[in-house]
Amino acid sequence: MNIVAVLYRATACALLVIAAGSAFAADPATRKKGEPATFTGSSFGQLVTNLVDDDTVTASFDNDGKLKVNGNMNDASYIGFWTASTAPKECDEEKDGTSYWGKVKFEMSDFGRTYTGKWGYCDAEPDVNFQAKWDGN
Repeated sequence: MNIVAVLYRATACALLVIAAGSAFAADPATRKKGEPATFTGSSFGQLVTNLVDDDTVTASFDNDGKLKVNGNMNDASYIGFWTASTAPKECDEEKDGTSYWGKVKFEMSDFGRTYTGKWGYCDAEPDVNFQAKWDGN
């Protein structure tokens, strides 16, 4: 085998290992603080989550939306709020600089790969179902 073929195969193997490692690192079950994971299928649109610390998850979504929840992986329950630059309902009060916000409660399952819960508008108790699943990124 000539040197070019050896180098080509070595480079291809190295790229495959790097790509596999990157996909594994983003897995919500194994990710570290600061590593994003993308979830789809929710009424928030695509959620890109970030583990801030052991008890806090933040996310971004459509319409400049943000999600911030606190909880604990020991019981997998998270409670917090969402905000956006626009939404079908405007609140009387502002939260984090916008009058488009609401409460959110959800549970993580499948080692953090699925979120199931409820959200609502403003300070009302969450009553709209949602589910988001990790898309592998």
